[in-house]
Amino acid sequence: MSEAGTIKVTKVSLVMLKGKLKNDLYTLARSTIVGSTNASTVKLSNDDKARQSHMRLGHMSACGLEMLSNRNLLEGEKIITLDFCEHCVLGKQKKVSFSTGKHKTRGVLDYIHSDLWGPSKLPSKGRKMYLLTFIDDFSRKVWVHFLKAKSDAFEAFKE
Repeated sequence: MSEAGTIKVTKVSLVMLKGKLKNDLYTLARSTIVGSTNASTVKLSNDDKARQSHMRLGHMSACGLEMLSNRNLLEGEKIITLDFCEHCVLGKQKKVSFSTGKHKTRGVLDYIHSDLWGPSKLPSKGRKMYLLTFIDDFSRKVWVHFLKAKSDAFEAFKE
């Protein structure tokens, strides 16, 4: 960012794209002039071309890109290797579910789950900054306590 309300996307010291802020959204200029060349005509290295093709084709695998390259479907680009792609790694992560509990509750208040959240960026109307919950495992009853300080948690537990 260089000035308020504008954005510049650069590669090293070369400005690739420019945009202006309108209604909380940056609108990029259709053609950004960089010196005497257009940003779309900037020469890319083979690694940059491979990365660009990888992203344009929905983060296609290296094998798929190599196959397209061998069939000359990538405008003469030769795909050698792909660098580490953070987006691919994050996109392939899966959420691991919790294992089932090993405790057996036979009645109310046998097993209690608790969570203390805070501090809040803004205090509540009652000037509370923390939220404390207790959940009974057997009945699933929930108690919620709003606390001014974290140190008030034990008093809320005793209550």
